[in-house]
Amino acid sequence: MDKDAVRERFEKIYDKTYDYIYRYVMSKADTRETAEDIIQSVYLTFYRKMLDGDTVLNAKHYLLRMAKNSIADHYKTRIVFDSIDEYDDIPDDTALAELENSEGATYADIMSGLEKTDMTAFRIFMLHFGQGMTLKETASALGIAESAVKTKMYRTLKKLKEKVKEDDGYALFRRG
Repeated sequence: MDKDAVRERFEKIYDKTYDYIYRYVMSKADTRETAEDIIQSVYLTFYRKMLDGDTVLNAKHYLLRMAKNSIADHYKTRIVFDSIDEYDDIPDDTALAELENSEGATYADIMSGLEKTDMTAFRIFMLHFGQGMTLKETASALGIAESAVKTKMYRTLKKLKEKVKEDDGYALFRRG
């Protein structure tokens, strides 16, 4: 397909999908400028893919997926943690003391591991446990659903319990 044909096809797709994509992005973005940047980026990327000869069966669905990913990327970059050491004020000091005085993994080791393997879980733990935010506040700060925060926290805690067992000399959760 030549460049003019691609441009004409893009314009038709743009005219059919713009209002829908714009409403979706505006409902999710924090500012109008952010929404406009995301929309511009989505359509520019789509146009470039069309010029490269890529074929998309359902343009509206594809553009919506690109918009969702762009919004997620935008919110991921909003909260940046410089160091774990800045966020060690856990509300439950007794639990932290027990954890750090145990024979096995320390709080810093666990958080460092989370930071290296799962940045979303790390951010959730920092905001919820480190800053004392509720799950709802944590979800709002990260720009994700509260149910996603709960699920991520549950799964991460479950993995930690499986990895760190008392039998192996790593007592993460002490029994009374």
